[in-house]
Amino acid sequence: MLNLFKIDASLKKRWLNCGFRCNLHAMRGIKISWLVGIIALAVVGVSFLQVKWLSNALELRQQVFDQTVEQSINTISHWIMFDAQDLELSPDSSSFDQGQVLIADGMHNQSRGVLLRMESLPMDSLVALALAENGITAKAVYGAFDRYGQPAYLEGENEIYREELIGEGYDVALGPLQLHVFFPNLKKYLLESQLGAFVLSGFMLLVIAVGLIYVMKSVMKSKELVRIRRDLMNNLTHELKTPISTIGLASEALGDTDLALNEEQTSHYIGMIRGENKRLGVLVEKVLQASLTDSKSMKLYMQQVNVHDIIKEVVRNVTMQVRRKGGKIELNIVAENPIIQADSIHLTNVIFNLIDNAIKYSPDGAQIQISSSQTDEGVELRFRDNGLGIPKEFLGKVFERLFRVPTGNVHDVKGFGLGLSYVKNVVERHHGTIYAESEPHVGSTFVMKLKYNPSP
Repeated sequence: MLNLFKIDASLKKRWLNCGFRCNLHAMRGIKISWLVGIIALAVVGVSFLQVKWLSNALELRQQVFDQTVEQSINTISHWIMFDAQDLELSPDSSSFDQGQVLIADGMHNQSRGVLLRMESLPMDSLVALALAENGITAKAVYGAFDRYGQPAYLEGENEIYREELIGEGYDVALGPLQLHVFFPNLKKYLLESQLGAFVLSGFMLLVIAVGLIYVMKSVMKSKELVRIRRDLMNNLTHELKTPISTIGLASEALGDTDLALNEEQTSHYIGMIRGENKRLGVLVEKVLQASLTDSKSMKLYMQQVNVHDIIKEVVRNVTMQVRRKGGKIELNIVAENPIIQADSIHLTNVIFNLIDNAIKYSPDGAQIQISSSQTDEGVELRFRDNGLGIPKEFLGKVFERLFRVPTGNVHDVKGFGLGLSYVKNVVERHHGTIYAESEPHVGSTFVMKLKYNPSP
């Protein structure tokens, strides 16, 4: 028994080391979570600063605009007051009869002189020119008002903005009158002037946000990988410890001369060793299958195969295992043409894995149903059991490598979580499809569709 104890102690040491590494990965995951939290706060802080900076930039742009407009309207006032000194100031001027300007009653001669100057000048062009010289291209409306706020010069289109000109416009003195200028689309103009800064800031924030989302997804994936590794270590312990212990016990018994084993007892122990050795071989084969599939090095040797014959062969091999659990397998394979192009070895492994899963996850007295039907492109196979079932939130993950439906520390069902990953990869390499339907505590159905000619 000494050798068995040595093996067991060696296994424990290795599993403890693996557990330490998993805990180390978990600690790293926690540190990464803190890092993600800090990055998220930094992104929020940067976003706030960016918004604040843009707001301040907009305010500064408004102040510069105000100063520029003041310079522009002072220039306009200068042009009106001093660049037309030779105009005739007769109150009988025919221009007053044109109806294009409104002149307040009782205006003294100076007011009439200003109005005559305004009328004689191309005011629209004058205002636009003065603004353009200071870099302002926004649409502007204008008008001249007396000290009582009554319009003295207000052309038809500008009259729409009479209240805005008085309340919100920029103003400058024109002798006894006031020239008011208003920009109807000022906010839009200021925002457009800062458009480049807004776009650049938005783009930078988007890049940071996308980077953060990527990091968070990577962290979640890392945590999931830690959990999967931990479960794999637990499953490896349960899967490998039993056959190793059994082989050790049988070997000790065969080597113990004091037991004086007869031929039947010797054959029994040899059979135990062979059985457990075969079991270890199956486990290694599953790992190798998954490794080959993931590395894309798996080669398919396509030939005509009869799917029904493969199913019957696999069922014959597992019938004894099913009967031990008091269960049975019902076949309803009725597809008219079961001949397809496939790799017979890998297809046999796929069908074995699906049936083996149905057996493992079904209680004693398992009822497993396998059926086939014809489709337009090939054959549809269904593998149905009355087992534990799969919760809806895990249905999409059962084909992922190393994934097993979480059961906490309970390991009633043995396995590495490699079988269904292998199945999906082989089916997809045959350009087929496979999916699962399940209801907890009722059972699961795996539906596989294979084509007659699996060409891309």
